[in-house]
Amino acid sequence: MVNVQVNSQTLKTPQGRLFQTPTLALAKAIEEEWKKDPSPSFQHKPLTSLSATALDKVADSRDSFITYAIHTISRDVLLFWAETPSFLLTLQEEKWAPLIEEVNDLLTLTLKPIFSFSLPSLLPTEEQRLKKFLIQTSDFKLAGFCHLLNLTSSFYLSYLILEDRLSAEKAWNLAHLHEHTQRHLWGEDEDALLQEKIQYEEFLETVRFLRLVE
Repeated sequence: MVNVQVNSQTLKTPQGRLFQTPTLALAKAIEEEWKKDPSPSFQHKPLTSLSATALDKVADSRDSFITYAIHTISRDVLLFWAETPSFLLTLQEEKWAPLIEEVNDLLTLTLKPIFSFSLPSLLPTEEQRLKKFLIQTSDFKLAGFCHLLNLTSSFYLSYLILEDRLSAEKAWNLAHLHEHTQRHLWGEDEDALLQEKIQYEEFLETVRFLRLVE
């Protein structure tokens, strides 16, 4: 583990732990964040914030993070399809179906898209396989992965990003397929565009964090 230095002093987490990262690359990137924003707040320093989550929260409550991650798959945006308009159904079949099949094959899952509000459920054996995978994931990767789940509402997309099998830009567009289609039909909403821009920047920093952890 590498200590993070800010103003020639070792940084501490909000809970007073030594601020250490698994790679030198991540430590240097965090130190650069503090040079750009020397304020004591972690809030606007995404790499710092995610690392602190790993050190203070995931390390102490791994089971709750793992349980959360497993439960999100039944609410995955890629599994809830719209039947109309017809071109959206076509897009879902072209863009989403191959990714669902890919992750199902990689993790030996059997989940399928639905057209209702009922929640798909994992088989007990599937849940155990997912739990085993997540248990083997480091605290830092688990912190980044869970944050991706919040930002994309998709276990499938987040998993493919974690495994470096899908680009950030493509994943973001796929996660927002329905919203982008609505904009195409009804026009742009400036407030929605601004909010998405802010979330996209946070998403990119989270993907960057996962790459720096490796």
